[in-house]
Amino acid sequence: MTTFKPLTPLMHSVYIAENDLRQSFKSVRHVVWSLLFPIFMMFTFSFRYGAIGPDPQFLSFLVPGVVGMTAMFGSINETMSIVWDKSLGVFDRILAAPVSSTSIIFGKTMAGAVMGFISSLVLLIIGYLLFGVSFPNIGLVLLVIVLASFSFTGIGTIISGLASEPREAMMLSNLLRFPMMFLGGVFFPIESMPMPLPYIARALPLTYATEGLRAVMAGNMFTVLFDAIVLVAYTIGTMLVGSTTLMRIMTR
Repeated sequence: MTTFKPLTPLMHSVYIAENDLRQSFKSVRHVVWSLLFPIFMMFTFSFRYGAIGPDPQFLSFLVPGVVGMTAMFGSINETMSIVWDKSLGVFDRILAAPVSSTSIIFGKTMAGAVMGFISSLVLLIIGYLLFGVSFPNIGLVLLVIVLASFSFTGIGTIISGLASEPREAMMLSNLLRFPMMFLGGVFFPIESMPMPLPYIARALPLTYATEGLRAVMAGNMFTVLFDAIVLVAYTIGTMLVGSTTLMRIMTR
């Protein structure tokens, strides 16, 4: 008689996430190139606003924004592995295994969130070592990054479910990521944007990620709590839509 093990679906998810991350980190060039873009943007905009060198006051605004942006790129990029798995037939082999659809989706989500978290952590360290930008409460910073990574992963699952092949997935992801990068308050304050862009910015999860990180730096706990709640809501909403989209693929 087979006994039910409640932790088995979770272990399946962990294994799927671990396998995806292992495959990603096997390609050192892929990891390096994915980090070079936010590092380049951090350096470029830091000198753009400095008279002679980087402006310390603007750096305290810029670094949290780039950290949030890195979580977005890292999470969505990792979730794109779903599309590659579909195109290469790997997804079919996973579905043929005795693993539940929920475990598969949660495992893919977990991999995306972990990649976004690790990427952001690297930029956080670089911002501290090179520019001296630090946060008074690192625990809250990590919490905001985790919540942001999961919300961006949810967006990645939606894209992966809608896209039929990798090129279409990259097109859809860029269509979302790059406008979000410039409208999410990474490089420019939302308040300085012309109407109606501030209203559009308030509909983007990156806005609440960057705002939450800056609120931690400023010690504004009410804003941190509000942004955390919004990011949780985004995570739940995008994961529900993304999982529903992926379930349709799995049940074909």
